[in-house]
Amino acid sequence: MKKALLLALKIIVTVGLIFWLIERVDWGSVLAKLTEVSWPLLFLYIVFQLSGNLISAKKWQIIARFKGLTFSLKEAFFAYLTGSFINNFLPSTIGGDTYRALWLAEKSEAKAASFSTVVFDRFIGLWTIALLSLLSSPVLFPFIKESPSLAITYGVLIVFFVVDLIITYVYCKQWFHRLVARLPFFKLRRFLEEIIFYTKKHIWLRTSLWSTLFIFVGLVLSNFTLFHALGSDVSIIPFASVMFLVAIVSSVPLSINNIGIKEWAYITFFSLIGINIETAVTVALLSRFIQMLLSFIALPHYLASREKE
Repeated sequence: MKKALLLALKIIVTVGLIFWLIERVDWGSVLAKLTEVSWPLLFLYIVFQLSGNLISAKKWQIIARFKGLTFSLKEAFFAYLTGSFINNFLPSTIGGDTYRALWLAEKSEAKAASFSTVVFDRFIGLWTIALLSLLSSPVLFPFIKESPSLAITYGVLIVFFVVDLIITYVYCKQWFHRLVARLPFFKLRRFLEEIIFYTKKHIWLRTSLWSTLFIFVGLVLSNFTLFHALGSDVSIIPFASVMFLVAIVSSVPLSINNIGIKEWAYITFFSLIGINIETAVTVALLSRFIQMLLSFIALPHYLASREKE
């Protein structure tokens, strides 16, 4: 019942946002921009996207090795792409993460550890981009009064870090470890024990650095290139500040495959730095389409792996 209600809510939000986009956007202008796109810059966007996937694969490989699980960079790269491919057909981005966790669990026969690597991989990415958003917030401070969405987003990020500090403090206490060891539910206890293992400082430093590299290559530079491919002349510093926020808001699972949420975020936040609605929507839709096409690279690898089984 809960899953059905959640899916119904996502459908309502998705449909509502689609109608909002239809009414708000000049679609003739969007089509005109698509015909004028710079193909060399579009190719560079694809290079940055694939490089970002490779960086993410390396980060996940480092996390897995920290847990004693091993796989090649090629395997990690295709597992990421396969997860993205699966997300094209499921109503949530969780599907891709679940695939990676199950793939690693099957390969390593360590289910709890495998799932913990994916959870930590996702969390460290969110944590890093949230930190970068707050660090770059002075660039967007002049717009807070005129943009309630911006003020709310920064407020949520501050609450996120306060909660994170409290949880980290508790995780580092021995009494919490003893409490977890006494939990009656084995699967929950096993999973929490795996997660606690990530409180060691050096794994946070290494993975946050790799996350930062991905954010600047796979998010900032790739989208910056795509905006310029469509004729925008936005400068890199305010663009990066907005891109951090857009990436966070776009990942909120309130619609099916973040349809509408991503476009709303592009329109709402990029308009603050002078980018018109049509350019923002064109970038959002074009990036969605290209990422979907790139995910199909993993299809032959996925089918081959299924045949071996």
